[in-house]
Amino acid sequence: MRYRAALGLLAAGWSLAATAADPADWLAKMSEAARTQNYQGVIVYQTHDRLETMRVVHRYRKQDGEVERVQTLTGAPREILKKGNEVICLLPKDRKVTLELPTPKALFPGLTPERVAQISRYYDFRDIGEARIAGRKCRGITIAPRDQYRYGYEIWADAETAVPVKVNLIAGGNHLLEQLMFTEIEFPKAIPDSALKTELDPSKFQKVTRVVPEPQPFAVDTQADQQIANLPPGYHVSMREVRPTADGQGIVEHMLLSDGLSAISVFTARRRVPSQTAFQGFSQIGALNAYGRISGTVHITVVGEAPSETVRQIGESVQAADAPAIDATAPAAPPEPH
Repeated sequence: MRYRAALGLLAAGWSLAATAADPADWLAKMSEAARTQNYQGVIVYQTHDRLETMRVVHRYRKQDGEVERVQTLTGAPREILKKGNEVICLLPKDRKVTLELPTPKALFPGLTPERVAQISRYYDFRDIGEARIAGRKCRGITIAPRDQYRYGYEIWADAETAVPVKVNLIAGGNHLLEQLMFTEIEFPKAIPDSALKTELDPSKFQKVTRVVPEPQPFAVDTQADQQIANLPPGYHVSMREVRPTADGQGIVEHMLLSDGLSAISVFTARRRVPSQTAFQGFSQIGALNAYGRISGTVHITVVGEAPSETVRQIGESVQAADAPAIDATAPAAPPEPH
């Protein structure tokens, strides 16, 4: 999960009492605030056996949009700068490339009120009261799945600004998979350019730059849906692309499935890969599940933050005959989260 919304600041006169009565409206305001408010602070991220501390600086200005700097404070130094749709990553030269670190802005798609209404078919929104987090008064809601095909959330947001300050990703009703929480946060009226510049020596790090597509409204590719015979309820193919393999020797088809909130990637390719070296079966790290199988000459890999049975059902339902034919000898494996 990787998204945007471009709405205005919170409307004058909105009250905390109104939010408590309408958790769906509060959720839409959180999604907006994570993108359109200035904030900076220290975040602790925990999943599986991984614990990481990061400093986040997020600025929004009407004239130039969003800029965000994420700096790791534990482990190997890493830093990510996001400006518009450009992502610049500095990381140790011996480390595998990654262009994502968890932040409040990266947690949700652009959840407009209309989109919240759409996903309410598959999720139930409930108020869970108040809490004090990072010295701030916060209001929380749950996003509970209505079936077994998706995870749930518990989210607390600052009562004054609506910026999310704590997020729990939940499986099976009460099993905590991931937690993201601010331990310090402030909301400056202005953030100087200097706060968004790296302090690392670029000559000592590998620099990776990527331009990501502009976010689009949630869409359904009904033709691509037909490539998956038994989609879980609510999931549809929202994006489909064909791109070169990492070794440059062929192409692989990538389909992004979404229910409007969660996202699952499906990769299909024809490969001459010995079955003993190709990724098959299950792999799980924290909330991320992956499933791979071989059907004839087609290698299918499904990866996403969704329950293992959802990932398996999708993987078993892909119509392998429709996969593109390529000539690639490198084994495919699920991407590793970082």
